[in-house]
Amino acid sequence: MICPKSVKMAHEEIQKNIFAMLPEKWDRLYLYASVIDHFNNLQTGEMFFFYYPKGVLKKNPVNVYEVPIKFNIDENQYFKLADELFNSIKKLRVECMEQGEKLWTNLTISIEKLKYKVEYNYDDLSSSEFDSDARHLIWKYKYLEIPYESLNKKEREIINTYLKSEKGETKVFELPLYETGKYKKIESVQHIEKNLKFVTDEKIEEMKFISTYVPKSQILNKKD
Repeated sequence: MICPKSVKMAHEEIQKNIFAMLPEKWDRLYLYASVIDHFNNLQTGEMFFFYYPKGVLKKNPVNVYEVPIKFNIDENQYFKLADELFNSIKKLRVECMEQGEKLWTNLTISIEKLKYKVEYNYDDLSSSEFDSDARHLIWKYKYLEIPYESLNKKEREIINTYLKSEKGETKVFELPLYETGKYKKIESVQHIEKNLKFVTDEKIEEMKFISTYVPKSQILNKKD
């Protein structure tokens, strides 16, 4: 698939924004984002993003919205980075549309072994049989390889329904990495190396983290 220069540049911006949110060395990452069009040019959307820390031992995926607490980073400033990332994904969608491509509603970005892969999906999310929570569960089951045995009864019913359902149209392609993706300090937030404070695993388990991020700009666009 030939990728126009403007689309390549949009992907480059997305990659740079992704790397800006990673506070430590990592092996692979997976990101989901959706953009749903409504009447009167209103849009809603959501984004979730997980990475696997680099290490000898197998590690669980880290939800990037836990990063401010785990690394003692200012939450408001960090979520500004998330807004920038989501806005760059929206720009990509506009670029694709201007190139005459079919308008996608959601995408999954994966970076693994120095390969940047994008999967566009064209499902009509506004009329989908799966709500936001169900889509989140399905996505994690598919990409983060959550064991079926670990799911509760309701979650298993959702996965079973998904596995039996007719899958929508998707388009997958790969692009080169414009950055190496190596660990960089989040200088736009703060120098975390000077005052690095980790939250204990026990404390993290006690807290309920937001696993789906709805950009502030999209919250304002939601209908009452």
